[in-house]
Amino acid sequence: MKILLFILAALSISCAADDLDKIKNKGELVIGVRENSPPFGFFDKKRGVVFGYDIEFALYVANKLGVKPVFRTLEPADRIPALKDGRVDVVFASLGKNADREKEIDFSLSYFVSTQKLVAKKGTFKQLSQLDQMSVCVPKGTTNAKFLHSASSKVKIVETEDYDGSFNQMASGQCDAASGPEPTMLGNLAKFPRRAEFEVVDVPLATEVFAVGMRKGQPKLQQAVNDALVESERSGEANRIFNSWFGPGAAVQLNRTFKITY
Repeated sequence: MKILLFILAALSISCAADDLDKIKNKGELVIGVRENSPPFGFFDKKRGVVFGYDIEFALYVANKLGVKPVFRTLEPADRIPALKDGRVDVVFASLGKNADREKEIDFSLSYFVSTQKLVAKKGTFKQLSQLDQMSVCVPKGTTNAKFLHSASSKVKIVETEDYDGSFNQMASGQCDAASGPEPTMLGNLAKFPRRAEFEVVDVPLATEVFAVGMRKGQPKLQQAVNDALVESERSGEANRIFNSWFGPGAAVQLNRTFKITY
C-alpha cells in the first residue's frame, strides 16, 4: 500500500501543470517590470508605456512563447513576493541572481552582466576604505546593501523606496552616496536635476548578473525562457537590444562583455 501511494503521489506531481501550460492556456504572460530604473525599465511619458532594456527582452520572450505580454510595475522589494503570490508569472526587472534568492525562486540564464558602483559628489570618493565612514542610500529589496557590507562592515545603509528616493536623499544630505548597478546609476544620474554636482565613481564594488525570475519548480517555463534568450543571442537580437540602450548615441554607453549562452 505504501508503495502504491508513493507511485500515485509521484504521478500526481509529474502531471501537475507547469506555469508554462497555464500561461499558454490563458494566452498571456504577466511580467513584473520596473518603471523607474532607467535604462532597464522606465515610464515613457510620450508613449504612455513602460520601456527599456528589460522590457525589450520581455517582449521578445513573450513573442517566442506565442502569448500576449501584460506588464505589471513593481518596486524592488516587491519583485520576489509578487512572483511567489502569483501576481506575476515572471520578473524582468534588473533582478540580480544570487544564492540567497535561488532559495526562494528560480532564475533563467543571465541576460545582463553589471558592475555595482557608487554615485557621490564629484571628487569626494577615491577608495573603498572610505565606506567605513560613509552612509549610502539603497532601495529596499535590492542586493546593493549586501555588496556594500562585503566591502565594509562599518558602512551605514539608508534604505529608500526606489532609486529616485536614493538620489533625492543623497542630494539633501541624508546619505553620502547612492549605490546600484552601474547602468542604473548612470541612467538615474542622466535625469537628475543636480547631475553636474555628482558622478558615478569608477571604483567597482562587485559584479552582478541579471536574470529572469520565476516561481520554484517550473522546469518547462524555465527551459522555454532560456531557449528564447539563447535564440536572441544567436539571431543577433540580444546585441541589437544592448546597442539600442548602451551603444553609440545612447544616454548610457557601455561595452558588451558577455553573451547569453548555456
